[in-house]
Amino acid sequence: MPHTSHHPGPEPVTKPGYLTEEQWAHLTLAILIGVNEGCEKAGKGRWSSDLGVTAVGAVRARLDVLMAEEDPPDA
Repeated sequence: MPHTSHHPGPEPVTKPGYLTEEQWAHLTLAILIGVNEGCEKAGKGRWSSDLGVTAVGAVRARLDVLMAEEDPPDA
């Protein structure tokens, strides 16, 4: 019997408060399309869903940092 291991998928990524629903939808769709195309070209199409969610999460985290630097909280 082959060895298998179960790895939980990435956590869902929530919309940040500084983007509208439409902006978030467009951004996530563009990221997911790019990841899917890259995985298909690499012959790793089965990876696209996990990598897509991870990529959206990374973009969200970086946007959070950039937005915090641009508009620091009042001290």
